[in-house]
Amino acid sequence: MKNFGAQNMVTSIKKVLMKKPQKYMSKVNLEKWNYKYPLNQKIVEKNYDEFFNIIKSFDAEIFELDICDEDELCDSIFTHDPSLILNEGALILNMGKKLRTKETIEHEKFYESINIPIIGKIINEGTVEGGDCLWINENTLLIGESSRTNKSGIEQIINILNHYNIKVIPVKLPKQNNPNSCFHLMSIVSILDFDLAIGCLSLFSNDLVKIFHDNNIKLIAIPEDEYFKSKTLAVNILTLAPRNLVLMKGYPKTEDLLINNGNELKLFNGNELCIKAEGGPTCLTRVILRE
Repeated sequence: MKNFGAQNMVTSIKKVLMKKPQKYMSKVNLEKWNYKYPLNQKIVEKNYDEFFNIIKSFDAEIFELDICDEDELCDSIFTHDPSLILNEGALILNMGKKLRTKETIEHEKFYESINIPIIGKIINEGTVEGGDCLWINENTLLIGESSRTNKSGIEQIINILNHYNIKVIPVKLPKQNNPNSCFHLMSIVSILDFDLAIGCLSLFSNDLVKIFHDNNIKLIAIPEDEYFKSKTLAVNILTLAPRNLVLMKGYPKTEDLLINNGNELKLFNGNELCIKAEGGPTCLTRVILRE
């Protein structure tokens, strides 16, 4: 039985890479890490544990990324971004946020430790972050061109994935007022099932809407008051299995919308960890194997 492969965002999660919060995450320089508010370490850890237990209860095998607490890699908790898993192996990305560059080395070491082959790397001036990579089916990957993912990185990933007959569709994202803030493709859309996605439709280009339409994926519009209140993170939803979802508590209109579209919800408190550190439930996981 294959022990890796995750070329979709939908089928049942079997193996996943996660990372506990760095022990001194609440004591770092706020301006350096672009934290607008101080973090409470105990609440950060409580938020994380609540989320971790949801994944554990789903019977997924959890691998924990081991990074020394002396390395000030606060964003390493967001394991989704430094790598991408294909059916053939791991693709090591290159972070647009320079404070995260060392994380790619840790991901590569981890994959080598469990015998997952490295099939490529984004190098030199090219940058690609996992939050800008969205599978809409097994053979089609959308990549957002953002402040974190540039044209050189996209060209490199196109060249690598062409060897595996994977179509890559670049998507230009809207400009943001604060270029230091994290704004990925997955800041505007999440895949919930092979035929269902949720997004902030006012931020979709006509081309992006057409891509979903042409692939027979229904788009539902997230209530925008909750979307902007959450700093985009209400739309950051992890799909454990088709229409079996994990999202943050506190967005009742979004919850009702999802339930009315046939989804089962698992909720956790994420205000301290997710909102303040700019990463949602999908960001907290790098799925290694989906069924």
